[in-house]
Amino acid sequence: MNIDKIIARQAAYYANDAQLFQTRGSILDLSLPKFEKYAVCNLRGGIGKSTLTFNLAYDSQNILAIDTCPQGNSTAFFSGGQAVTGVTMYDALLPYTMPRMSFPSNIALPVENYNQYFEGHNSYFVPSSANLYEFPTLLEGALAQARNIPVVREAERAKVQILESLKSLIERELKKLEVSRVIIDTSPFFSGATQLSWHAVDALIVPVRTDQQSVDSLELLLDLLGNPNRAFMRAMGDAGLSIPKIQMVVVTHCGWSTAPGARNEPNNQTKIYLKKVKELISKNMQHFTTNDPDNHIVPVDDFLGSGRIASAKQIPIKCLRPNQSFTINGQQVEVNSSVEKCQKQLSFISQSIW
Repeated sequence: MNIDKIIARQAAYYANDAQLFQTRGSILDLSLPKFEKYAVCNLRGGIGKSTLTFNLAYDSQNILAIDTCPQGNSTAFFSGGQAVTGVTMYDALLPYTMPRMSFPSNIALPVENYNQYFEGHNSYFVPSSANLYEFPTLLEGALAQARNIPVVREAERAKVQILESLKSLIERELKKLEVSRVIIDTSPFFSGATQLSWHAVDALIVPVRTDQQSVDSLELLLDLLGNPNRAFMRAMGDAGLSIPKIQMVVVTHCGWSTAPGARNEPNNQTKIYLKKVKELISKNMQHFTTNDPDNHIVPVDDFLGSGRIASAKQIPIKCLRPNQSFTINGQQVEVNSSVEKCQKQLSFISQSIW
C-alpha cells in the first residue's frame, strides 16, 4: 500500500503557511468538500477525540461545541477547569425521550466566560453530564414506544423526531446564537448521544491511534455506517434519514524517524498503521466524502508534553510557545519546540475541513 503522497504532504505543510494549504493542484490540496457541522468520533477511548475537538474549536470562529461524552473531558477544557452549572447536554435531550417535559432554554454557554483564551472568538459550548451514561437506555425506550404506535405514519414520524432531536436542537441554537459551525465531541460507545450526533452532522472526523485496537474500532465504525443489520442502520429503517460521510481520519500518536536526513518522515511503526488505515479506507470509499483515500489521512504527533500541558491547563495548543514553563501536580514542565509542529498540523486540519 503506497503512502508516499501522505508522507510528502508532511514536509510540504511544515514548510508552508496555513494560508497556502488550499492552493489548487498542490500536494497540500486535499480536494475535500467543506462542511459546517462535524462530529469527532471513534468507538475507542484515549485516542484524542476531546483534545482534537477543543483545539479545532479554538482554530475556528463562530462555532458551537457540544460535549456528548459523559466523561466530560472537552467540557473541562472549554470551561477552563471551572465547575459548570445550568443546562447540560443530557437536560437538553431529555424532553425528546420524555415528551411531557418542557424544553430548556439558554443551553449554550459562551466559552470566553470560562476560558480566557477564547476571548473574542464568538464560541459557545454545551456541557456534558455524567447522566449521559444512562441516555442510551432512555433513547432505546423512546424508540420502542414510537415503534408501538399503531398508525404506521405516526410511528415513523415519532421515530424520525427522536433520531433527529440533536439535529433540531442544533439548528435552533445556531439560529439563536448567530453562529454557523458545529463540532461535537462524542463518547467511545455508539448508542445514545453518539447515535444522534451522526444524524445531526454533515460529516465525521475520526481520530485513529497508531495501534491495532484503534484500527479495529475504525473498521467497526465503518461497518456501523453501512451494515443494515447493525444498530445505526436498523434503527433508521426506511425513514430516509441522512448518513454522514467521513471527512478525515486523523492518525494520532505518530512517531517520526530519527535517521539522518529523514526529516518529517514517519518511523516504521507509524508507516505500518498508515498503510493499514489507507487499506481500510480504500475498501470503504463509499463512506468518505471523496473517492481518493489519500485525501482523508492526516498523521499528527502524539503532542508529547505540549498536549499534556494544554490539557492540564485548558490552554489551546495554538496558544503555547516554546520554553514556556508551567507547574502541573507540583512538577515544573516546559513547552518544547515540538509545539510548533503540532500547531502546523492543527492548522492543516482546520484549513482542510472548514
